[in-house]
Amino acid sequence: MRSLCQKGIVILLFFLLLMIPQRGFAAETVTDKDFNKNKQVKISAENTYEKTGKYTWIKYQPSADGYLTVTASDITDDASGATGYITLYNSTKSQAYSSKTIYYNTKNTKNAYWYKSIFGMQKDQIYYLRIKSETPVKLTRVFKKVNDKSAAMRTAGTVLKKNKTRTGLIPAGTAAADWYKVTLTKNQKLKIYYNAKTFGAFRISIYSANRHLGSYNVSYTSKQQKLTICQYNYSTGKKIPMNAGTYYIKIEKANSQSSGYYKLKWK
Repeated sequence: MRSLCQKGIVILLFFLLLMIPQRGFAAETVTDKDFNKNKQVKISAENTYEKTGKYTWIKYQPSADGYLTVTASDITDDASGATGYITLYNSTKSQAYSSKTIYYNTKNTKNAYWYKSIFGMQKDQIYYLRIKSETPVKLTRVFKKVNDKSAAMRTAGTVLKKNKTRTGLIPAGTAAADWYKVTLTKNQKLKIYYNAKTFGAFRISIYSANRHLGSYNVSYTSKQQKLTICQYNYSTGKKIPMNAGTYYIKIEKANSQSSGYYKLKWK
């Protein structure tokens, strides 16, 4: 009889425990945010990674090819600023499309690199941003469409006219390269002007017919940069102009974790 009473008490306690709110388990569940529904996402002090040990995931599905800019800003008066890490993932959150060490710090307002993150994206693809927030933060998104007219192969390189600026897109999660064709009508140094927006690196390569003349890795630029392509006379030790003719410019990722957009022209 005594054992039956004990069993009844155990069963009663079990049902009482089910009725008590399980706060510990609730903290383990992080609700996904959606940048399509809201252009701003706020992460409060109670929901930061430092507090919960859980990431905040933000879903985004662009309606066109282009690049996403995510700007971090303060939601408190903390003098230290909002800090944390942002990573771009695929639709299943199983593969990182960017470095996991992209750090944002809103205290460094002199350089947008510290509080703005840029990612190249393809139309209708689903992406997730993983936020590892150290402090409360407000994240705002801006998406801009890019009409990329570059060619996918060297043989079909898009003609890049002198002083004509082109905007190109390097989407996350792809291995595609952009090709351009430049024609020099006289012997001259080939001056390439570029502006890269990427949290990684792009590689600019120069070709003449089937000959590879050189490659240059470029990272995020705050303003336009110049790259001068010329020949080297080993007998005199001087740099001399390129010969008149057709040259090809290839722009691609320097590593699998890069994406973004660029602007390109030559003189």
